[in-house]
Amino acid sequence: MKAFYLMSGLLIVLALGCGGATPETQAENTEDATVVADGQQEVEETTPEEVVEEPADNEIMISGFNREDNYPDMDGLMEIGSAFAEDRLSSGATFLIATYEVEEDPQFGWSVPVGVPSVPEDGLILTCRISASDGLQVGEYTSEDGEFGRISNIGLFHSSGRINPIGSTTIVITEITDEYIKGEISGVGETEYQQFPTLNGHFKLDIL
Repeated sequence: MKAFYLMSGLLIVLALGCGGATPETQAENTEDATVVADGQQEVEETTPEEVVEEPADNEIMISGFNREDNYPDMDGLMEIGSAFAEDRLSSGATFLIATYEVEEDPQFGWSVPVGVPSVPEDGLILTCRISASDGLQVGEYTSEDGEFGRISNIGLFHSSGRINPIGSTTIVITEITDEYIKGEISGVGETEYQQFPTLNGHFKLDIL
């Protein structure tokens, strides 16, 4: 009988020593597995950051040509080929915006054409002079004398000649540095009986 009890006790000891994990150990392993599983579930999916496109330096919309017999297809965004201002800020500013690339004059260098410019086929160019006796400043300019000066000359030219008249134009200079002039241009061309071409948008003109 004693031998029976001794054998039983020995079997129990061997079972505890060699048999698998205790309930406590199994619980710990279960918790670890849960943590891993939870960790995998908590991994957040990341998406690439949305790319925000910077607005173009020069974006000008042409309007009002759809009622002009000579220019039926010119309404829309102006494709800018050249845009610059002359370095005469002490008395105002002279600048141009064109749909084609204006070349440097071999005699006079970079300059805004005076009078009627030579425009390539289907080209379009805007030339403008802002007169300001105290120098060009940030502010609003129209064809009337204002606080800072006025638009003394403005012309819109096509390869077929000068487009005249254009709508009442307002230019707002928003920033002036040693390198460029930034601003906005807007026009009112609608009257009770007529509609004239207008330019609306913003510009950044390198000072040459």
